[in-house]
Amino acid sequence: MSGIGNAGDITGAETDERTDDAAAGRPLAGTALAVAVTVITLWLALLVWLAFHADANDVTWSRLLVVLGSVEAVAFAAVGALFGTSIQRQRVADLTARTEAAEVRADASETAALNGHRLAAAVQATRAPGGGDMEQLTSGSRSGADPLLALADRLFPR
Repeated sequence: MSGIGNAGDITGAETDERTDDAAAGRPLAGTALAVAVTVITLWLALLVWLAFHADANDVTWSRLLVVLGSVEAVAFAAVGALFGTSIQRQRVADLTARTEAAEVRADASETAALNGHRLAAAVQATRAPGGGDMEQLTSGSRSGADPLLALADRLFPR
């Protein structure tokens, strides 16, 4: 969960995660945006051109429809890229927040488990027969088994 090292150290996994977060949450920009807009504009222009040339013969129409189908597939991919980044941005932000909350809970659980192991080891060390000076001082006043030691032994066997 938390890396060991200097506070300024960034592992490769953390770097990749930050890169993926930045790319997933950003809308299309630059060259990708220009290509998407160009392809969509080309597809719309081809549709308008076909509407004005509706009197062409069957052979010409079938050839034009093949070209339209190719441009249309790329145009729909471009529209999907444009709208997909906008629609998915909120989902990515929500999932990022949930992931960060889960990591915080996991870190807290890891710390609690480690503290539990430390506490059990301390109880076992101080309350076990022959486990230290504290046992020798208090063993005369106790009768029977120590319930705290029994619980520590049951939860964290030695």
